[in-house]
Amino acid sequence: MAMDLDDLRSFAQVVRHGGFSAAERATGERKAKLSRRVARLEQALGIRLIERSTRNLRVTDVGREIYRQCETIAESIDAAEAIAARSRSQVSGNLRVSCPPGLARYLGTDVFARFLTLYPDVHLEMHITSQRVDLIQERFDAAFRVDIDATHDQTLTMRQLGRLDRILVAAPDLAMQAAAVTIAALATLPTLSVGEHIERDEWPLVDARGHPYALAHHPRFCSNDSAVVRDAAVAGLGVALLSSMACSIELQQGRLVHILPDWKTSEGIVHVVFTTRTGMSPTLRAFIDYVAESFPALTAGAPA
Repeated sequence: MAMDLDDLRSFAQVVRHGGFSAAERATGERKAKLSRRVARLEQALGIRLIERSTRNLRVTDVGREIYRQCETIAESIDAAEAIAARSRSQVSGNLRVSCPPGLARYLGTDVFARFLTLYPDVHLEMHITSQRVDLIQERFDAAFRVDIDATHDQTLTMRQLGRLDRILVAAPDLAMQAAAVTIAALATLPTLSVGEHIERDEWPLVDARGHPYALAHHPRFCSNDSAVVRDAAVAGLGVALLSSMACSIELQQGRLVHILPDWKTSEGIVHVVFTTRTGMSPTLRAFIDYVAESFPALTAGAPA
């Protein structure tokens, strides 16, 4: 029969207060229950811990030794509970987060710098990758993702941050050529792709009325970093399908032009995923709340 931690605690209370009645008054635990727990502990250990009579109580030699160990255990439990309480209330420690390159570049260092300024005891590791990481196997606390729909791994919890659309852009000279073509003929112009699509890519476009059109094309250049594709578009290498936020400055400066404005992609859902809300550390909760509050201000600056 294994020892029970509550039985050890009851035994320690009886010894500490000098009897069952005194322990009942001090702890509020009924004397009969304390007695049952001490008896169960004695049965589990196979030894007598307390000699009882109607008038007296005497702790055996073995009982005194076990009581000293109980005090050590109690101190360790108290220390563990104090550590847990601090971790529940303090925003500190390490965070490991994954983010796609384009979104990371759009969010910018300033966003994360402000978070670290708010919480100086936090250490943030930002892993930039276009691959979907396994949060549990690769030990990530959270991951940013952009999807056309909200379907995701059901073992993860999702918090939506906002929505992004992608538009067709080109350098001014190429934009003049694009103005003379239909959406079906756009593939005759050089194109650029975000991702690994050097052989073939397909852009799922919709017009202003919501009519879909899948534009198949053979990219002249592709990269998994949308900023690299944006720069290639500025250089005049081809038409690109980019988030309006990712190229907002270039559009404002006239280095890129929004072409075929009646066509764009379905809105992408930007969200952050994590394993569970239950038992979430204050640090991760603070981070998720912070980016959720920051994201609307970022999108407000994007061109329509």
